[in-house]
Amino acid sequence: MAAAPSRRASRRGHGLVGLLVPAALLALGVAILDLVPWGPRALAWLATFGTPLLASAGGVLAGRRRWWLWPPASLGLWLVAWQGQGLLRDAGGVLLIAGACLAASSAAALVAPSWSLQLGLVALAVLDVILVWGTTDVRQATTALHAVTLPHAAGTQLPGLQDATFGSALMGWLDLLAPALLGVVLAGRAKLVAAAATGLTAGLWGLLLLVATEVPATVPSVAGLLVGRRTEQRH
Repeated sequence: MAAAPSRRASRRGHGLVGLLVPAALLALGVAILDLVPWGPRALAWLATFGTPLLASAGGVLAGRRRWWLWPPASLGLWLVAWQGQGLLRDAGGVLLIAGACLAASSAAALVAPSWSLQLGLVALAVLDVILVWGTTDVRQATTALHAVTLPHAAGTQLPGLQDATFGSALMGWLDLLAPALLGVVLAGRAKLVAAAATGLTAGLWGLLLLVATEVPATVPSVAGLLVGRRTEQRH
């Protein structure tokens, strides 16, 4: 995600957008899922139809020359997530959510400066740690959202894109948005190094699942940010 093509955040923009929005989205999502009776179903429906639309806009938002490839690719992944089976279906859903997160991060880069997005990424990780390990809110919210049953069409249930599920692994949207935000605040060699550091840290961080039922998956992106910033300073 961090190494994927995306728009580079500028030095100017609305600082509060990048600083507050990522953490605010996490807090708002947990609150809706825990406190609003119809919240999980509404978010599940929004994800099912909104995800491919957002992913389709990714090419335009990222400033890619071949932006026209994104809509058919998004439609194809949506069909795989709908009609596919097993891990193929899961892969289609995860890739579609990843595309939507790339689009969202590129949109953030249009309106928020790099420094605020970096601080927002750190704030998101801190809040994630507090909610995951300090409360039961995230577990309850995740369970409620994942348990939503969507209607069937053409004999198959509509794709559930409210979370990124691959086999027995389960991640929330913001777990993928975090590395996508990392990708818009760095460029060149620093971006590639940060992506590698994020992947390595994620592998090591995942070992905590041997002793814990869940971990805050946004934390490795902060490690990638630190390594990427250090690489920029050296070059």
